[in-house]
Amino acid sequence: MDLNASEVKYRRLFEAAQDGILILELDSGRITDVNPFLCNLLEFTADELIGRTVGEISPFKDILGNKATLLELQTVGYIRYNDIPLETKGGRRIAVEFVCNVYEAGEELVIQCNIRDITKQRAAERQLVLLGECVANLNDIVVVTDARPVEEPGPRILMVNRAFERTMGYTAAEAVGRSPRFLQGPKTDQKVLAEIKAALSEAKQIRRRLINYTKGGAEVHLDIDIVPIFDATGICTQFAATERDITENVKAEERLAEQAGFLDKARDAILVRDLNGKILYWNQGAERIYGWTREEAVGQTSGDLLFLDPKKFREQNRTILGTGEWIGPSQHVTKDRRVLTMDLSCTLIRDSDGNPKSVLKIGTDITERKKVEAQLLRAQRMESIGTLAGGIAHDLNNILTPIMMSIGVLRSEVNTAETREILDTIDSSARRGAEIIKQVLSFARGVEGEPVEIQPRLIVAELAGIIKHTFPKDIRLQFHVADQISTIIADPTQFHQVLLNLCVNARDAMPNGGVLIITAKDIVLGEEFMALNPGAKAGRYVMLTVTDTGSGIPTEIKDRIFEPFFTTKDLSKGTGLGLSTVLAIVKSHHGIINVYSELGRGTTFNLYLPAKAFALCPSKDAPAVDTLPRGNGEVVLIVDDEPSILTMTSRTLQKFGYSTLTATDGADAVAVFAEHRKEISVVIADMMMPVMDGRAMILALKRIDPLVKIIAVSGLVHSGGVVGSFGVSAKRSLFKPFTAEALLGVVKDVLDEA
Repeated sequence: MDLNASEVKYRRLFEAAQDGILILELDSGRITDVNPFLCNLLEFTADELIGRTVGEISPFKDILGNKATLLELQTVGYIRYNDIPLETKGGRRIAVEFVCNVYEAGEELVIQCNIRDITKQRAAERQLVLLGECVANLNDIVVVTDARPVEEPGPRILMVNRAFERTMGYTAAEAVGRSPRFLQGPKTDQKVLAEIKAALSEAKQIRRRLINYTKGGAEVHLDIDIVPIFDATGICTQFAATERDITENVKAEERLAEQAGFLDKARDAILVRDLNGKILYWNQGAERIYGWTREEAVGQTSGDLLFLDPKKFREQNRTILGTGEWIGPSQHVTKDRRVLTMDLSCTLIRDSDGNPKSVLKIGTDITERKKVEAQLLRAQRMESIGTLAGGIAHDLNNILTPIMMSIGVLRSEVNTAETREILDTIDSSARRGAEIIKQVLSFARGVEGEPVEIQPRLIVAELAGIIKHTFPKDIRLQFHVADQISTIIADPTQFHQVLLNLCVNARDAMPNGGVLIITAKDIVLGEEFMALNPGAKAGRYVMLTVTDTGSGIPTEIKDRIFEPFFTTKDLSKGTGLGLSTVLAIVKSHHGIINVYSELGRGTTFNLYLPAKAFALCPSKDAPAVDTLPRGNGEVVLIVDDEPSILTMTSRTLQKFGYSTLTATDGADAVAVFAEHRKEISVVIADMMMPVMDGRAMILALKRIDPLVKIIAVSGLVHSGGVVGSFGVSAKRSLFKPFTAEALLGVVKDVLDEA
């Protein structure tokens, strides 16, 4: 190649070079040539540079603008600056790599300076340094591995940051070059490791929770996010793992789970809601009480979910936000629409700044307790009614006693049929009043007697007399009792109660009137009937039927009508004890009760009681006066604080052949008895008197004469009788009001006893 061709080639390379080229004279430092790249880099034209010394050009005056530098070049022939700043004509500062070489150009020595712009490179390097510092100082762990195949030996650690060293206890030198598997231990989840391995083999990003172990063997719970790093050709070259230490969070979660477990074991309903009522927490106690699962309840509004009346929830919420708490009973509804009474304790929860953030509610189901309390209150009211009824009955019996005794006396003194009819009317009315008083006491105070043989026809007749005068007139009564019907062994009081309870229920089922039918007859029940009533025996029964034409019993509650305290009536109209009492009494008498009802067409209760004997119904006509027992002048001491009773008892006994002495209280009686003890044959004494009551009086009389014959009288009916109730030693007892025949019969019996 000739010289000209070589120069042309050099010139082309000179002008196309991507580095700046500057040619200087060795002795003077004068610029002889520059390439276009350098002109563009320094923002000068070639004319502004060529012919001037480097000391005159601002970018170079601090580099080559001194003789020492030129002398060094002349001596050594080479100078290199790896990173020096230059300022362009426009004032922009750049970083360059500056290399100067001395070489021969023909007969002269010249300096060629190659200038490479490394501004972007240095900026990138500074960013890398900054990024490295950031990574090194992150609170999260950063681990970078190579991308070797995941099979053994697998990727190796290339870099770890300070958080790794601080958390895991290994230095970077101890970790680099090792597989991350050296951090795994006995509790590391192998399933998670398999998922990570599969993701790495496909160069996919994956995020999992994993347990690693420190150098000291402590567990570290980590949220690991592994990201593949690709080169410009799309090949995965590294994996970068960002790991967050969540050990404390996991322990806190475990503590919360443990606490939640304790809360779930609580029998009470515990829930947390936000200030608007949205449920945030719902324990198993709440699931058990209300029926909704946690998944169903969380996110719902408690005002809509639990309250029958959302207005009540808003009122509670205002109180909680205003005072910080709400305590008291509240009506809630369950998933199956049952209404519960809950004893609630609601507390306002505040955040660390004292601002309200949620409400904690603890609820105890007190529905059954409230029912028991209501039952107790009803029982107390019934006891109070019984006490009141007892007092009223005592006074009424004292009023009726002289009336009923006087009838027997007057019958012997009248001669006309009309007068006898009037006496019979008075007698009937007085007896009915006495029976009503007896019924009131029986039902109000639970007075019971021993089972005896009774005639159902008489009981039905007595019941008819009561309901005819007490039931509404728009209820028509029909009674169909067979003339010949067997007797039964039963407690008369309880038998009355059964029929009356059924009749009252029938009355309530006919608010607009109707027909009430009571029938009684004998029936023989066979094996087929017994098969439908386990425990019953075949044989002869007395069947009593109470039928109404009322509203009927809905099918859905028919199976519950005999449950204690179950009632469809208002609290003011029923206790729910009527039919449960009926069932208990019938079963205690070895009987059977069945019910048949059609909605809107009425109800029939059939009672089957074992028959005792077959008999005609006896008559209740008053005995003839001439058949009443008479005395033979025996002296009777009568003790009563009621003047009318004292007078009529005395006159009756005198009328029928007795002599009488009277006393108005116990102390007076003791004095009279002490004076006439040898004359007195029998003492008739009231048990309830002022000054000295009957019991104290009898004890005093017994001390005077242990063989004294005493008839104890009371206007209160007790299950143990007069003698058992007052604890007295008396021959016989009389209950007020009593008739002349009852009085004379008891006195005769006592006198006839040895």
